[in-house]
Amino acid sequence: MDMFHIAVFIVALCFGLAQHILGDDHAPVISSAPRWWTNGLLFGLNTAIISLFAASIAWLTNVDAATLPAPAPIGELPVLVQVGIMAIVFGFVEYWIHRASHQLPLLWSWHRIHHSDTRLDATTGLRHHPFESTLSYVAFLLPTLFLAPSAAGVLGYFILMIAFAMFTHFPPKWLPERLDKAISFLIVTPRLHQLHHSNLQSETDTNYGTFLIIWDRLFGTYRPAPSIQRPNFTLGLDEFPHNKAQDPFLLIASPFMAPDHRDKIAGDATGSSNI
Repeated sequence: MDMFHIAVFIVALCFGLAQHILGDDHAPVISSAPRWWTNGLLFGLNTAIISLFAASIAWLTNVDAATLPAPAPIGELPVLVQVGIMAIVFGFVEYWIHRASHQLPLLWSWHRIHHSDTRLDATTGLRHHPFESTLSYVAFLLPTLFLAPSAAGVLGYFILMIAFAMFTHFPPKWLPERLDKAISFLIVTPRLHQLHHSNLQSETDTNYGTFLIIWDRLFGTYRPAPSIQRPNFTLGLDEFPHNKAQDPFLLIASPFMAPDHRDKIAGDATGSSNI
């Protein structure tokens, strides 16, 4: 893991610590250590995948226009403009990948690792199965080829997306409700994204946007967050009991297990867990 990604995880961990210390449950900090270990390990594996794709992205962002012209090159535009264009174009692609990841069994077997987290903090935004990250970066290559942004533009976009992945997993109460409602017309907020992490499928199959919420509004998957969350609101997945939801090796291996074997593990864990 290079220094940039180490810094990213340290920042996420600091936000996680702050959330835990300032949270309402007053649980011991040590109780979140397994989560942070799991999320950090998964992020480290994903960082290795990013490194594998770095050469491809670097080549695509320096395409020789004479041999492989981009249909809509934006590399000469100001970096902030490039980032804005990528946020729209890539956000559209990411919306459909995210939606497909909830609807297609194979993709869900990878994506559910992200949803298995039983608490939300900044480190949750870094928690993804390596295969899911691979799919995301493969999908990222085609629009990169189409737009041919500069290397600075690509870096700016990734910084924005990592920062936003942390932001959307912040505790909703950290953002004043009036401000949340004001900006949720355009972008994803912690309240909207917390609903997406519900253990009820009718709630988790909504608000797929990773940065812009406009795609959910346009395609009928938007669901407003309630001002007061229902009393029995639960995060995580019932298929991953609490003590198994933080086993990184089980999470990584689970997409390759037969469904009946996964169910047996979940049943055994439920019966033996005191959490």
